[in-house]
Amino acid sequence: MEKIGVGLVAYKMSSQEIFELSKSLDSYNFSYRAVVDNSPTTETKSIFEENNWTYLSRIDNPGFGFSHNLIFEQFADLRIPYHLVINPDVTFKEGVIPELIRFMDNTENAGAVTPAVYYPNGEFQELRKLLPSPYGWFLRRFRKNSRSLEDYNNTFELRIAPKEAVFRIPYMSGCFMLLRTSAIKEIGFFDSNIFMYGEDTDLSRRLWLAGKYPYYYGKASITHKFAKGSHKSMKLLLVAIKASIYYFNKWGWIDSQRKVINDECLKQFK
Repeated sequence: MEKIGVGLVAYKMSSQEIFELSKSLDSYNFSYRAVVDNSPTTETKSIFEENNWTYLSRIDNPGFGFSHNLIFEQFADLRIPYHLVINPDVTFKEGVIPELIRFMDNTENAGAVTPAVYYPNGEFQELRKLLPSPYGWFLRRFRKNSRSLEDYNNTFELRIAPKEAVFRIPYMSGCFMLLRTSAIKEIGFFDSNIFMYGEDTDLSRRLWLAGKYPYYYGKASITHKFAKGSHKSMKLLLVAIKASIYYFNKWGWIDSQRKVINDECLKQFK
């Protein structure tokens, strides 16, 4: 029996993006390959199905986390050990999935793993992060290119860690998350109160608190185009602001637990 299924949430994906992502996934035999398409039309339905996707349309667009939860719930009874969350703009080479599964098989306290992530031009994406503070969130949104932001990011983005290292991270990117199914069944999947942005932070934190740690595995890598839509669109910026307010209301604006978790992470490099 296959050990992994994959879930994708799409919104106005191009046929080229579907082909490229599907080609990467073709290198491994998945138990299921399911997409929730939140686009206003179903014009890509046939393209997805031709590339072996189980297709579900949600033109009401209930959100990123909610849609991923639909996929997980639909296939939960199959008892597949691992579930992959992947973004539409991700590609990777053959061998990445088996290597990450081997890591999870051999790391009992791992609830999830994410690989090194690079832009198409080969530049490393700084997606290995500590839990954010309200001050840090403000800097990253509104004080770009400032000295204050650079100082903050040096710690927040764990730049002290080698790119090829393997370690626990309290905040992994939602662009590529290989999750242990049993851990998700225990703590719950994405918080569907978050429409988009921040659901990966919340899930990573809950995994860490449950002792089912998210890991960064720098020995494997993927390519991610990373549009950073909320940094370019006022509409998406407002979505990101709403999500951040919800996150800090949930976990606390003055958050002593955040410091404890972040300090535990940083101790790995001392």
